[in-house]
Amino acid sequence: MDTTVTVSLGERGADPARLEVLHRQIREELRHVDDLELASLVGPTGSMPAPAGTRGLGPAEISALSVAILGSGGMTALLASLRDWLHRGHAAARTVRLEIDGDVIVLENADEAERSQLLRNFLGRHGIEEAG
Repeated sequence: MDTTVTVSLGERGADPARLEVLHRQIREELRHVDDLELASLVGPTGSMPAPAGTRGLGPAEISALSVAILGSGGMTALLASLRDWLHRGHAAARTVRLEIDGDVIVLENADEAERSQLLRNFLGRHGIEEAG
């Protein structure tokens, strides 16, 4: 089963430039995860000037990744990487926002058991079982 997930990261007190850096870092990390079978990994695009007569991208559009995953094992690897990112030793509180087909879940201050149950429910709504 192929699934496209939009991933947005947050960090308390972070400005748009910091959020863009965080997204670029996680994008590079995801490229090197062995068990993550990616069909594509897109974003962030950076802040390029908008063509005349159009609006530019805001921080939400710049600081998001579109991750196309092949198979349910890829979802497990993606979630493990994002959980690791949430728990890294940073003083500022962090969040991960996942979106599949317009359905959104935001992971932040829940304990691991609550977070696991929330993720199971979220993925179940999309016919995805998280392995392991």
